[in-house]
Amino acid sequence: MWIRPMLLSDVEVIRSLESDIFSDAWSENNIKDSIESKFDYCIVIEEDYRVLAYIVFRVNEDEAELFRIATDMQYRGLGCGHKLMNFMISNLRDMKVKKVFLEVRCKNKDAISLYEHYGFKKIGIRKEYYSDPTDDALLMEGYIKC
Repeated sequence: MWIRPMLLSDVEVIRSLESDIFSDAWSENNIKDSIESKFDYCIVIEEDYRVLAYIVFRVNEDEAELFRIATDMQYRGLGCGHKLMNFMISNLRDMKVKKVFLEVRCKNKDAISLYEHYGFKKIGIRKEYYSDPTDDALLMEGYIKC
């Protein structure tokens, strides 16, 4: 397994993973926009020319927002989420970013557990933020120790 930047040639496979994983899947244009953005960091874990997982986060001065982190259903349990979180946090530390924000479905206990493992704390709720199925968004904040 190795970590590399997401490429425009990855858009189709990322779009497919988005559709499999998220009910609010990003469109090809959303993915392309993030890859091409000077503020967004789009990273994949690849093995044998297959994308296993990816993360998308945005940096704006000394704050960041985690937009997406996902692992192909077939490759869950291999530590991809931890590898991507470690990658993000290490890079944010190097960039002197102090805080990271994210939103997650309240019912997504696995993701919440992952974020809590990295010190993220619950700071609020957005009622009925998600649809298909309806769910609240849990707002979380993490601090990067420099």
